[in-house]
Amino acid sequence: MIAAAVLTGYAAVVGWAAPAALGRARWAHRAPRAALTLWRALMLTFVVSAALAAYHLTRSGQHLHGLLGVIDVWLGRDDTPSVERGPEGPGLLLPVGIAAAWPLGWSGAVLLRSRRHRRRHRALLDLAGRPEPRLGAVVLEHETPAAYCLPGRRPRIVLTSGTLDTLTPEQLHAVLEHERAHLRGRHHLSLALAEGFARAFPGLPLARAARSQTADLLEMVADDHALRSCTPKALAAAMCEVAAGGVPQTALAAGGPTVLLRLKRLLLPRTGLHPVARTAVLLLALSAPLLPYFVTCGPTLG
Repeated sequence: MIAAAVLTGYAAVVGWAAPAALGRARWAHRAPRAALTLWRALMLTFVVSAALAAYHLTRSGQHLHGLLGVIDVWLGRDDTPSVERGPEGPGLLLPVGIAAAWPLGWSGAVLLRSRRHRRRHRALLDLAGRPEPRLGAVVLEHETPAAYCLPGRRPRIVLTSGTLDTLTPEQLHAVLEHERAHLRGRHHLSLALAEGFARAFPGLPLARAARSQTADLLEMVADDHALRSCTPKALAAAMCEVAAGGVPQTALAAGGPTVLLRLKRLLLPRTGLHPVARTAVLLLALSAPLLPYFVTCGPTLG
């Protein structure tokens, strides 16, 4: 029972204290990919901790030694004396399975709903838009500059005619590279995971912060990709021009509510994260989900 209490406490720290600390970290905007990795690791850590805590409560202190232990319990091959065991058989792992599958199920539901919305929007684009093979985009006739992409199996980059009339060639190239980065990186999957986690645990500070930070950091990742072939000034100017354009809920856009934050990041002098600090962040992201496992498989805690 002590192990269950330790795991529950660890989940509470990850779910309530860690997001506040990471949300205030100044280095995250300098290394958005590393920050995204850490947010994902925190979400995984919370789920692992909750699942193992549920296991310990069910097993009354019996330890779960890795994947082989799971298989042995499932197949009824656990040789623990019956007096030391809790409930037996597949039903034993039901709390673990629920804790692990709950956020994944919500993420799957978010993906399916988004896919239906994108399918309907693509059908409208096929009717109302005109393809521009030179740009690899679909153009809608509208005077307001706007640019966004629809990810998925049949991805689309969408521009309005106002975007083509307003942006310079360099600015247009920056916007297109930003949207291509979203499509190549399959950023909609990361957004769906964060959204599903937030819906699975609606009152959890980690869930709210991870959803918000994932959206912001993915835009910065796309900005960094665009900067490989354009100047910060060109990208910043393009972002300002398309910021007012409305986009569908399931689309990813170069504009949007994070424009001011990203403009500041683009236009102020920037230094990358030191390799030692980057390595430390990645090690933390790797170790955080593993720590509950070591607690579970360490010396008996009672």
